[in-house]
Amino acid sequence: MKEFCVRILGYILFLPFLFFYSYILGHALKAVLVPGGLLLLFIIQGWKDGVVPFIGCMKGQKSGANRLIQTKP
Repeated sequence: MKEFCVRILGYILFLPFLFFYSYILGHALKAVLVPGGLLLLFIIQGWKDGVVPFIGCMKGQKSGANRLIQTKP
């Protein structure tokens, strides 16, 4: 009986936190961590090797650095 009560108490405590993370906190973290990760990547790579090819890919243009990476015409 004690194991059953502990299991039910575990579900009662676990499920609200699971829903909170999945539907509220998860989206907030994605909104902060994805742009922050891209910014850190751009800082590490620099303007010429990081930002310019990324902007070219987003616009659909092929920059000089992007031509070296792509294998298909």
